[in-house]
This record gives sequence, structure tokens and C-alpha cells, in this order.
Amino acid sequence: MAIVADQPLILSSAERAGILITRKEHCLCPSCPTYRECAEKADDRIFCTLGKSREGCITDEEKGCICGDCVVYRDIGFQKAFFCTRGNEQQQRILSIYEMRDKVY
Repeated sequence: MAIVADQPLILSSAERAGILITRKEHCLCPSCPTYRECAEKADDRIFCTLGKSREGCITDEEKGCICGDCVVYRDIGFQKAFFCTRGNEQQQRILSIYEMRDKVY
């Protein structure tokens, strides 16, 4: 069976849930110096996949970021960081494109 690259990958709810569970099991977010108690109470993690922390729980980037040390990050080939404050990989890439367009036009 050939994989069609120009078609979006459509996952069932069960497949998506399985991916989220697997990523959550390997997630380093709770070990990050930027991670906060409010995120822990909400079991908020895998920001690389889901996006920013809920309700602005995590906002301070000064303590650093360990996203690049995460096995999920490396296996998928993410390039961005601070997913908990800036959004997931796709969201950050879209914002980068908008920022680049603003500079060009």
C-alpha cells in the first residue's frame, strides 16, 4: 500500500487518544524548571502536541526550557521550544510565517 503524501493523515478518536497517552508517558514537561504547580494540578503536559498551558498557567520563560531533551521532541523532529508558553510546533511555525510576511510586505 502506497502512502499518499499530499493527503492529510486522518486519525480516529481512538488512534489520537493512543498517541496522546504514549506522548504523555514520555513527557518531560513536569521536570522542566518552567513547569508550575497549577499545570501539575490540571495534569497539563505534552504542550508540544496540545499547545500552550491552560488559562495562562505557565507564562515565565526565564527559568529555561528542556523541550529539546524530550524523546518525543527528538523522535518527531520538532524544532521550536517553549511550547507551554508559545504554542505547539504547528502554531509556532504559522506565527513565524505571519511575522516573516509582516517584515517583507
